[in-house]
Amino acid sequence: MTSLSDVPMASSSTAAAEATVPIMLTTTLDEYAIPSGPYMVPVSWRRTHLSTLVNKLVASSSSGLTTVPFDFIIDSTLLRSSLGEFLESSGLTAESTLAIEYVRSTLPPTRLAAFEHDDWVASVDCTRNALYMTAGFDGSVRVFEPTDAQNAVHTFSTVNKAAVQGGRNTALTKAKWTPQGEIVTGGMDGGVQMWSVQQEDGWRSARKWGGTAHNAPVADVDVAQGPAGVSVLSAGWDGIVALWDDVASTTTAGNNDDDDDSDDGAKRRKTASGAAKSTRGARTAGTKEPTMVLWHAAPAAHAATGAKNVFTSASRVSSVLFERTPAGRDSNRAWSAGYNGLKGWDLSSGGTLHTSLSMPTSTAETRPITALAQLGPTALVAGATDRAMQIFDIRTDATTAALGVAITNAHRGAVDALSAHPTSTVMFASASSADSHVKVWDTRSSRKPLFVLGTAGAEGVLALDWSNDGQQLVAGGKDKRITVYRGTNIGV
Repeated sequence: MTSLSDVPMASSSTAAAEATVPIMLTTTLDEYAIPSGPYMVPVSWRRTHLSTLVNKLVASSSSGLTTVPFDFIIDSTLLRSSLGEFLESSGLTAESTLAIEYVRSTLPPTRLAAFEHDDWVASVDCTRNALYMTAGFDGSVRVFEPTDAQNAVHTFSTVNKAAVQGGRNTALTKAKWTPQGEIVTGGMDGGVQMWSVQQEDGWRSARKWGGTAHNAPVADVDVAQGPAGVSVLSAGWDGIVALWDDVASTTTAGNNDDDDDSDDGAKRRKTASGAAKSTRGARTAGTKEPTMVLWHAAPAAHAATGAKNVFTSASRVSSVLFERTPAGRDSNRAWSAGYNGLKGWDLSSGGTLHTSLSMPTSTAETRPITALAQLGPTALVAGATDRAMQIFDIRTDATTAALGVAITNAHRGAVDALSAHPTSTVMFASASSADSHVKVWDTRSSRKPLFVLGTAGAEGVLALDWSNDGQQLVAGGKDKRITVYRGTNIGV
């Protein structure tokens, strides 16, 4: 057993007589690794004492490293009390050896600014450096620069006259940047649209194409760079997941060369029947048909009228995403989540369903999933209507995704928004439309959030996103604004 007498620590006759507890210290930070122990330390020690111990042990075995504060995780819980208080609350004695993991401590982000909107904020996207893009319930897309919280540098409306005259709901539910700097939107009217955006000589935007594969509101969209263009996923309340391929085409409306097998730059995917389907642009200017339509929830027939393809409350798909790999988003693998569980799709083979899961101890319909995010290449985190969150292992060598960490009572209501940290595989943020708090979590310490951030208003939060460097977190919702929080060394 390692003696602390070899480490220059403060001592006194009182400390010498105090009860001690053996601890084992481990870390994934190679540069700050120390012999694991065990070490005998006083039960009165808190995080600051343990942090001092680790830094002195690191300094005694290496040079050139600066002193940094550490947090300590015991049994999936951040140590926020003395070791003695932890032992008592856990029903343990001082004879128990505590396995403790130490990680770099992170200070809570501070509220930086609030950007006002005219209506509820449905989504926010911060993937373009130094820009915040939002989609609003007023049907408008807004782009802000961090230096001006009062005025958007660009605003455009997605509402068209036909939708207004037809009495359709023109609210937006999602807007995402594409890798080429274009924008994809989804709305309550069931439409998916792509917009060309130019910044040279002033901001300009124009509708590139629109498509309707859903007969209910679009809940979510995601984008990925494919080998021949941008791929778009959309998910709707009608149980449909649609794939759209934005591939440049040289084919004109008068050129009927559909039997030509040459690719001429257009990527082909196999449909569920095994036939190759071209992803060339639609024949009608400004419109596009989906490359593939998948049923997350099987279509049902109306019990009274016999009408087919009727969507029910269990049909709703709440989230969709392209699977992230170390090389980026994979345009051939996707995940969808909703009121009918969690499903994984192989898009390269016609939309084959390779995984079907639900929240633990339930059928899919009893614990509907309302939000989804991916933590690195091996895990998904899902939020549900019962205020809980669940982490799933999605490693490809597993026949079924193993159930991982469960977080109960995460919010006052359904978990409506999740956003994974862009550089850390263990950190993510969550929010609910039922409360005004944003919570940041570390999967290694899942019993309590790392931080609880309050928004300026008392309304619910509908949207979350991190900046590319992971040092800014942006939240938007019913208070008709986005709130920006900024920190340092988050996820480091």
